[in-house]
Amino acid sequence: MSGAAQNTKEADLLIEQMGSVRTAGYAHVHEFKKEAKRLVDWKEYVLTKPLASVAVSSLLGFVITRSIMSAATGPKPQSLDAKSSSASLVSRNSTITGEVVSFATSLATSAIKSFVASFLQGIISERSTDDRLQKFNSKVKDTA
Repeated sequence: MSGAAQNTKEADLLIEQMGSVRTAGYAHVHEFKKEAKRLVDWKEYVLTKPLASVAVSSLLGFVITRSIMSAATGPKPQSLDAKSSSASLVSRNSTITGEVVSFATSLATSAIKSFVASFLQGIISERSTDDRLQKFNSKVKDTA
């Protein structure tokens, strides 16, 4: 009889351990989901490394714009007039340069806005946390 009681006790202990492992597993999965979302979020990369983000986005914008422009213009026409072909080449290059500069400026502006907003939010949350701690400490001192 004591063997059966011991077996049920061990079984209950095993079931309890399995439940705690399952609960811990759910907590770890939840943490992994949060971490995966954080790693995929492009805003975090822009906030932590704004200059590198602007450089990479400018390079990508230049490459994409260049490929789109070359596909849109097709093969170069054979013209007899050298002045008109050089003028169209200069015009095309200035258009591409303007688009790349516009794209880079837009990204840089967004990165700066995000950085400033995050910085200010951090300052505000630190101040509110400090204020709450001071209020809590004053209440503790008042009750003591």
